[in-house]
Amino acid sequence: MAKFLKTFCAAAVVSLVATSTFAADKSLTPDNKPAPASPHAKPGSQAAEDALKAAVTPYETVEEVFSGSETVAGEKLAFPKDSASVQSFVVTLSPGEKTAWHQHHAPHFAYVLEGEVTVTYDGIGKKIFREGDGILQAMKVTQQGANTGDAPAKVLAVYLLGDGGKPTVLEQAPGENKPAIQ
Repeated sequence: MAKFLKTFCAAAVVSLVATSTFAADKSLTPDNKPAPASPHAKPGSQAAEDALKAAVTPYETVEEVFSGSETVAGEKLAFPKDSASVQSFVVTLSPGEKTAWHQHHAPHFAYVLEGEVTVTYDGIGKKIFREGDGILQAMKVTQQGANTGDAPAKVLAVYLLGDGGKPTVLEQAPGENKPAIQ
């Protein structure tokens, strides 16, 4: 029975690998299986089997939205060490509506659910994000978002809080030599 289960599980893994997209590793071996997560894992080794099992997802279809370790402003991602928590919002902007100038003092992932948002980053310029775009938002760069589309824009904003970081800190518009708004 144990041998049957091992063979069945291996076949299921191969089937999933052949039909699913995995965000963790997009490289493929010559037989179209994901490459081992551990480069030292030799095909057929226990490490390779463990890596393959770790890549299995309970979902039939997985589509990567974003993968990276730098914000849109080139800042390195650093996770909070103390009092970690997650806070999320769905932000809706009407056509032409703008946010106040602000910064994010915590890692912030955003996903555009609907519409188009143009974000102006002080010292960097403008970037346009549309439905389906995933963004690792700038943290220490003053920015302003605006709905530049013809319909409401909805953005899922997920903040990784801790270390005293705040999701949104209001700032003066660039060029104004005034202290930050508290």
